[in-house]
Amino acid sequence: MGRNKVIKCICHKRSFEEIKSYASKHDLSLVDELQNRDYCSNSCGLCAPYVEVTLETGQTEFSPGEPFRKKRDK
Repeated sequence: MGRNKVIKCICHKRSFEEIKSYASKHDLSLVDELQNRDYCSNSCGLCAPYVEVTLETGQTEFSPGEPFRKKRDK
């Protein structure tokens, strides 16, 4: 794991790897579905863009702000 990487939902203390596994196990593909289950991304919401990318691509480790830059560059 690299230094200064974003790797988890802080409020729920769940890594993006755990979130990815849970979503796969329960056939979930949207951040809203995880939020509705109170699993992640429904307290401060700062991880929502990271979780979205995790669900779309499987990526579980990010540079700070990476999902925001990807959307801006599209």
